[in-house]
Amino acid sequence: MKKCIIFILKIPFLLIKYILCFIKWILKMLFGWIFGWIPDFDDRMSGEEFEEYVKEILKRNGFKSLELTKRSGDYGVDILGKYQGESYAIQCKKYAKPVGVAAVQQAYSGCQYYECDCAVVVTNHRFTAQAIALAHTNQVELWDGQYLNSLKHKANTRSFFHKNHEKMKEHPYQHIIDLLLDEGYASTSLLVDHFHYSQEKAFYILEDLQFHDLVSSEDHLGMRDLYFLSQEEAMNILKNR
Repeated sequence: MKKCIIFILKIPFLLIKYILCFIKWILKMLFGWIFGWIPDFDDRMSGEEFEEYVKEILKRNGFKSLELTKRSGDYGVDILGKYQGESYAIQCKKYAKPVGVAAVQQAYSGCQYYECDCAVVVTNHRFTAQAIALAHTNQVELWDGQYLNSLKHKANTRSFFHKNHEKMKEHPYQHIIDLLLDEGYASTSLLVDHFHYSQEKAFYILEDLQFHDLVSSEDHLGMRDLYFLSQEEAMNILKNR
């Protein structure tokens, strides 16, 4: 009897708690709609809602010509788009567990079908070791939940009323420069392991940095020395090229 009374007394507090959570969620979504603020990922999203969520993040990060493929017969691709002159075939996986090799295979085949330059698998979770290994072999980029969240954060830091978006656009090499400064060296394998780039893309980026005298040529171990001491120094050289 005593337990029943305690439970009954708790009911109003529980209701208030859930009502406040709901109001908080409504205000967050309303704030996002008014100010162009992308909300955090929500586990309650459906697969289709997750695709729309990813599409919006890509749009705010400079992707163009974005379109969702048909729900059926999409050949393993959910979003098509372009970024800096390259076409992307992107598969979205909202999973409660690590994404496996099947997603990599589907993205690769879908990229071939749509004749795109880059295949990507993006998820709210992470990838299995087998999926990462296969992605390296097939030159498929893997964007896990942590990376997706960083893209969302980047979009939100510059999306207030969607003004001056182009002026505030980050240089595409900025995260690479940060990584090289943290590690103290540059190499193709470093970019492949950290950003899941293909070997060819990673090598091209470092060759571009070498062209601008930011890194040395490869030594016999594939390592390169850095010729800059700060992000600001490197960005000034790249932005003035």
